[in-house]
Amino acid sequence: IHTGDFKIDHTPVDGEHFDLQRLAEHGEKGVLCLMSDSTNSEVPGFTPSERSVYPNLDRVFSQATGRLFVTTFASSVHRINMVLQLAQKYKRVVTVVGRSMLNLIAHARNLGYINCDDNLLQPLHSVRNQPDENVLILTTGSQGEPMSAMTRIANQEHPHIRIRQGDTVVFSANPIPGNTIAVVTVIDKLMMQGANVVYGRDKGIHVSGHGCQEDQKLMIALTRPKFFLPVHGEHRMLVKHSQTAQSMGIPAENMVIIQNGNIVELTEESISVAGKVPSGLELVDTSGSGMVSAKVLQERQRMAEEGIVTIATAIDWNGKLMAKPEIHLRGVVTSIERSLVQKWVQQRIEEILSVRWSEFTRSFDGGENQEVDWGGLQQCLERELARSLRKELHCQPSVTLLMQIPDEPPVKVSDGRRRRTRTAAQVAS
Repeated sequence: IHTGDFKIDHTPVDGEHFDLQRLAEHGEKGVLCLMSDSTNSEVPGFTPSERSVYPNLDRVFSQATGRLFVTTFASSVHRINMVLQLAQKYKRVVTVVGRSMLNLIAHARNLGYINCDDNLLQPLHSVRNQPDENVLILTTGSQGEPMSAMTRIANQEHPHIRIRQGDTVVFSANPIPGNTIAVVTVIDKLMMQGANVVYGRDKGIHVSGHGCQEDQKLMIALTRPKFFLPVHGEHRMLVKHSQTAQSMGIPAENMVIIQNGNIVELTEESISVAGKVPSGLELVDTSGSGMVSAKVLQERQRMAEEGIVTIATAIDWNGKLMAKPEIHLRGVVTSIERSLVQKWVQQRIEEILSVRWSEFTRSFDGGENQEVDWGGLQQCLERELARSLRKELHCQPSVTLLMQIPDEPPVKVSDGRRRRTRTAAQVAS
């Protein structure tokens, strides 16, 4: 049995009670393994009923004098229905902002899960002429998602909505793990623009959709699984859930705590981690040309944080500079003048060439001709220059060397015949 997100609500707002009897029947027949939601495994007691939210939202609605904004999970049909009922009670027209919430409300109305007057829901442009006290704006973005409606409003990026003094914004949702910073940032920005923001667990305007410890114990007691697999939660939550399961009589050897990507092998006699598959976030380049590898991402982060140094130089077949190198600094913070950096780079290149040129050349035909490993030389110069530049500039910029070489190697004249030296690539071919 896989529970999915669950809580056991003994007073559901829609009257549809949790089917405890069916779970008990499965427990009687025998459940090999229970995979159970662990999100609230650290919270004692039962999760409060959705019904407990209504009077607290009612109080907020009754006190709001200007426009009223409400943001919640777009998937929370009961909460949205509750907001629409209160809007009707306080004679506010509702405009919905956010595609996911618009789609959910449309489907929920078609299926009969949301019932409201047809004239309650109005498009955004039609509520602009309404008095502020008659307007409710229902939006997505309760978790501070970057592209959500509420975040765009807070950032003053929404094309049609600006926060005004006297607006009330209600966050009828608590931040899920990992989203706290994003949510409080949005709240701060709304407050700085003059909004009265109602949020927090102490306000009673949100209850979790995940079962707490007593819900989890009841699930285990009803299903009586042989093996137990805590899922859906951070590692500490999985550990706590496994401890709860042990307190309910499941042996420690009959459960495993997994990480993303783990392969679980389940038999009649055992449960174990049998391997791992690739998992996690994959970044796609905006060009659509493919995935962004960890190496590419690291390079981009480094360039963004430390800047880029580009050096262009020309070297002849004798290992000498053909001209002064050019250097370009982009995003590099330094007090050293560019001319001094350029002079220092030239000196460093000349030093490297004088010491290591012989490592990348090889003579043949009795010493009349030579080949040069230009690729190896470029890598050596780039590596040494990068090491030295980072020491001199006191930062870690990305260093790129553009090296130009003559198109034709020098010509030797011997016994009246013209001979041309060969590059390493030509020798290899």
